[in-house]
This record gives sequence, C-alpha cells and structure tokens, in this order.
Amino acid sequence: MQSSKLSFDIIDTSTCRTLAIMDTSVYQSLQVIANPTLQVISPFDDEPVQLDYYRNGITVLNSNNLGITNVNDFDYLVDLPDGLYTIKISICPEDIYWFEKSWYRTCQLECKYDQAFLKLNVSSCDVCYSPEKVQKLERARLYIYGAKVNAKNCNNKEADRLYKGAEKILTNLLLCDCGGK
Repeated sequence: MQSSKLSFDIIDTSTCRTLAIMDTSVYQSLQVIANPTLQVISPFDDEPVQLDYYRNGITVLNSNNLGITNVNDFDYLVDLPDGLYTIKISICPEDIYWFEKSWYRTCQLECKYDQAFLKLNVSSCDVCYSPEKVQKLERARLYIYGAKVNAKNCNNKEADRLYKGAEKILTNLLLCDCGGK
C-alpha cells in the first residue's frame, strides 16, 4: 500500500488581489486525512500565516486571510505584494506528510510591464516608439523571468536584484516624456 504524496500548484487568478493554490496531492484511500494545514510566508511577513486548505480543491488567498488587511468588503482587499512566497502544506503526522514550494510572485510588476508596453505603442509609428525603448522593455521582461527562475533555484538575492532591475527599467519607461523621445 502506497502512502499519500502531497503537492500543490499555483493557479493564475488574473488579479493581483488573490493567489490560488490547487491541491494536486494523491491521498491514500485508506489513510485518515486529518488537519490539512497551509502555511504561507510572504514578502509581507516573515512569520508564517497558518490556514486550512481544501483537500483536492482550490484555496484562494487574499489580503484578509494573509493578515495584511481586515476588511468586510471584497472591494477593499489590497493587491498581494510581489516577492518571494513559501508555502507548505501538511497533514497529520506533519513530520511525515508535508510539501513545500517557493516562488517569486511578479503580478504587480507584470501589470507595470503591460502599462509600459502599451505606452510604447509598438504597433504604430507613435512618438513613444523607439527600438531602444523596445530593447529596454525586452530586458525588463528577461529580468522578470530571471527573478522567477532564480527563486525556483533558491537564489533569492539574485531574484530580488533582477526584480528591482526590471522595476527600475519599467518606471523609467513609464516616466519617459514621449515628446522628447
């Protein structure tokens, strides 16, 4: 008889206000599954936030259940911060049955990238378009990807450096006065 094997995937929710965790674990049918726990360490707080997770389901995280806000109206939830997230799921006994994953969230930075892309108006001969600006935009995209890949490979300092580099490039592109090209 094979024992349970825990795992999860991160699902894109198309908004920076939420983060979805899909339980992809394989549970042994004869095993009693008790205390399904999700622990989240976010860029907001080094201390883990502990929640229940939905077995074989999707658990949605937001600023309320991560302890960033305490609001009653969904409209007042805030965007979750970008940066390194570490999530651990476990069931009893927790020292045997657990799975942990870290990744670098770049949702807000990707929104900034989209704004810079639209500002350059690459599909026309607008005054904001220039090959140099497109190269900077491409470099920012590579830095965003680099931040994610470095975090996957436990190189968190490099992930932070690349994130900050992309943020600086995008901020400069967005502040650029198109009249002066």
